[in-house]
Parts: sequence; structure tokens; C-alpha cells
Amino acid sequence: MSYNKNIRASDIEISSQLTGDVNIDTPQKVDISALKLRLAKKEKKENIKSRVIILSIFCFLGSIGYFISN
Repeated sequence: MSYNKNIRASDIEISSQLTGDVNIDTPQKVDISALKLRLAKKEKKENIKSRVIILSIFCFLGSIGYFISN
């Protein structure tokens, strides 16, 4: 049993050396308001993008209809 503990401890040391992180299990604080702001910005960009796509489709269809009717 103690042999397995030594192997696992050495694996942790090697993995921390590979990643360059000394404290792997350190919990980090998260700012909820910053996450909400980031989500709101992302949703706003997606809404604008979808509106632009729909508007361009309508303009394209309208121009095709105009040229066909003449």
C-alpha cells in the first residue's frame, strides 16, 4: 500500500512540473457580475448578427423580386 502512495505522489509532482503550476488544487474566485456581463455581450452580438443575416436575406429577395417583375 505505501508503494502505491509513493507512485501517486511522484505522479503529482511530475504533472505539476509539466504544467508549471505549483498549486494545482487552489480554488479561484469567480466574479458573477463579470460572467453575466460577458454573457450579455455575447448574446447582444448574436442578436445583431442574426438581425443582419435576416435583413440581408430580405433585401436579396426584394431585389430579385424587383428585377423579375420588370
